[in-house]
Amino acid sequence: MAGLSLDILGQIVDGIAEEFEKRPPTLGVVGVSGVGKSSTINALFRTSLPTSPTLRGTSRFTPQHIAIDGRKVMRRGVAAALKVYDSVGLGEDMEADPGYLRRYREHLGKCDCVLWVTSARNRAVALDQSYMAELKAHLPHLVVGLNQADLVEPMNWSARYNIPSVEQERHLAEIAADRRERYARALGRAAEELPVISYCAKRRHNLSQLFLQCLTTVPSSRRWMFQIVKGFTARDWLDLAEGLSAEERAALEAKFATKADGLDVWGMLKSRLSGK
Repeated sequence: MAGLSLDILGQIVDGIAEEFEKRPPTLGVVGVSGVGKSSTINALFRTSLPTSPTLRGTSRFTPQHIAIDGRKVMRRGVAAALKVYDSVGLGEDMEADPGYLRRYREHLGKCDCVLWVTSARNRAVALDQSYMAELKAHLPHLVVGLNQADLVEPMNWSARYNIPSVEQERHLAEIAADRRERYARALGRAAEELPVISYCAKRRHNLSQLFLQCLTTVPSSRRWMFQIVKGFTARDWLDLAEGLSAEERAALEAKFATKADGLDVWGMLKSRLSGK
């Protein structure tokens, strides 16, 4: 950033805020009912979309424009925003599904990234496969998330570290490999081209890897916007760990921080200056 005056840097930061207003980062969240789509958005971006363990959280297929206090750029807060298609859960009603799918086809192409949320514990994947086959032409920037990792057998989650047990970790790896192969087949893609990440929105586990995969998937010119609206750190996950000392907590926070936790300010400025 050497050679840029404070005045010019201020103008760039103001320009970044204008870009958020004109064309905010846009995320589509898809999945059958009850897999934790709204909970995932809340965990990633510190939003407060309504959730319920018994009732559907979303009843309309309209984008939600969410104002977010963005992370600071050049020591100044950015008035950021996020547009989310937190879509109606598929599979609730066979009479409603055709209308939902029609609206998915209409809107998914507007998204920088589509996060397809499934439940890691659910071995029945035919519904997801069917919907993916229906929508495959509209899913160029797709990440599959396996939520509810804590409910995978033998359900002996490590409360001390807030991570899967050794047995759960092994089973999650097997589940991810299986889902990758079966979903890729439904999408008509090679399995190695389909990113599948296990996580737990409720326990804030592995959000960094999920977010990092979304960053990798979105168009490169839009990644900095998602970095600004990111609403979590490794601390959120560790705050739910039981029994850690302050030293252990700090060491784990440093160990599990990823480049998704960083903010590429210089990359943003170069993008803004070049008009991209």
